[in-house]
Amino acid sequence: MKIGYACIPLTINERTARGLTLKKFSKEIFLDVVKENIIGLKKILENNEKLNIKLFRISSDIVPLGSHSINEIEWYNYFKNELNEIGEFVKKCGMRVSMHPGQYTVLNALKDDIVENAIKDLEYHSKFLDSLGLNSSNKIILHIGGGYGDKNAAVKRFIENFKRLSSSVKNRLVIENDGKIFNIEDVLYVSSKTGIPVIFDNLHHECNHQKDESIKEIMNKVIKTWKEKDGNVKVHYSQQNLQKQVGAHSNTIMVKAFLEYYDEIKEFNPDIMLEVKDKDVSAIKCNLIINNINNINKKLISTIMEKQWAKYKYVLMERNYKYYKECSKMVKEKCSLKEFYEYIDEVINIDVEDGSFINTAEHVWGYVKDDVTDKEKVHFAKLLLDMLHKEKAKLYLRKLCDRYNAEYILNSYYFYY
Repeated sequence: MKIGYACIPLTINERTARGLTLKKFSKEIFLDVVKENIIGLKKILENNEKLNIKLFRISSDIVPLGSHSINEIEWYNYFKNELNEIGEFVKKCGMRVSMHPGQYTVLNALKDDIVENAIKDLEYHSKFLDSLGLNSSNKIILHIGGGYGDKNAAVKRFIENFKRLSSSVKNRLVIENDGKIFNIEDVLYVSSKTGIPVIFDNLHHECNHQKDESIKEIMNKVIKTWKEKDGNVKVHYSQQNLQKQVGAHSNTIMVKAFLEYYDEIKEFNPDIMLEVKDKDVSAIKCNLIINNINNINKKLISTIMEKQWAKYKYVLMERNYKYYKECSKMVKEKCSLKEFYEYIDEVINIDVEDGSFINTAEHVWGYVKDDVTDKEKVHFAKLLLDMLHKEKAKLYLRKLCDRYNAEYILNSYYFYY
C-alpha cells in the first residue's frame, strides 16, 4: 500500500507548474520553463523518497500548453535524458506516479472540437508518462464528463469516443466517480463496456451515490476492473471541509476518520491518493500511522514522534499555549502515535486567538531578530498591531524566515495552518 498526494508539496519549496501564456510563447521561453519544471519534479520526487512517500500525482501543467496547437516543439526529445533519469529514479525507488487532466478535458462533450481537444490533451499526458519510460500502472485519471441533460446519451458518447484514443492512452486511462453527475454505479457500467479500471473516490461518493453500499461492497466491484498490467488498485481519499461547500477538501486528514476508512479498505491493499490542502504533511501523517499499526519502525516511534512534534509545536502554541504544554507532556510521557496525532487534529481546528497569535509570532521572530534590519523590525511590529489581518504579519514573517534562512522554522509546519 502506497499513500501519496497531488502535485504541490509543502515541505519543499519546489514546483512543477510554471506557466506560459500564448502571447509570450516562443521556443526559447517554452524550453526554459519546461526545464525548470522538470528540475522541480526531480527535486520533489527526491524529497518524497526521503519522506518515504511512494505515490505522487504530477501536475498536468509540467509542460505548459502541452496539447495546444501552437506547441509543435518536441519537448520529449529535448529533455529525453532528464526525463529518462526521472523515470529510472521512480522505478528504482518503487514509486508510482499519475496525472489527472483538468475539468476542460471532456471526452463526452456534445461538440466534436471539444472532444478533439480532449483527445489531444489525453495524448499529451500519455506522452509525458511514456517519456519517463514508465509502464501502464502509472495512470491518467479522468471523469466521465458532463451530463448535458441526458446521462444515458452522455455515457454512450464517452464509450464511443474512448474508441478514438490511442492504445497508449487506453492502457493508462482510469475513470473516477464524481461528486455531482456520474456516481460509482455509472462509472462501473462504463468500465464494463470499455475495460477501463475504476478509481473509487470516497468523498465524491458521499456527495453523489445511488445505493447505500459499504465501502467493502463497492471495492469488491471496483477491484475486479483492475488487471495485472494496471498495477495495484488505486483509490482517492479525502475528507469534507466543514467550513466550505459540499465536496470541498479538508485542510488536513483527520487520523480518526482515516483509520476508520483504513479498516474498511485494508483487505484490498489499495494505493491511496490523498486529496487534501496540506498535501505531503498529511501523507507523512497517514504513512506513519499505518506503518505504526503494522509494526514498521516501531522501535523508532519515540524519535519519529519527537521530530514531528518539533514541526507542529508552534501550530499548537498559536491556538493556545496550554495546548502546546499538553502535547509536549504527552510526547515526554511517550503517548502512542495515534494519541499524538488525534490530539493535534483536535487542536488544529481551533480558532487562533489574538494573544496566542502574537505570542507565537514573537517566538518565531526570535529566529530572525538578530539578522533583520531596523526597517524590517519596525514593519513587523506595525503588522502585529493589526489583528484584523493576521495573515499579513505571518506572510511577512515567512518572507523574513526565507530571507535569513531560518531553517528550523522553515522546516516546521507553522506557516501551513
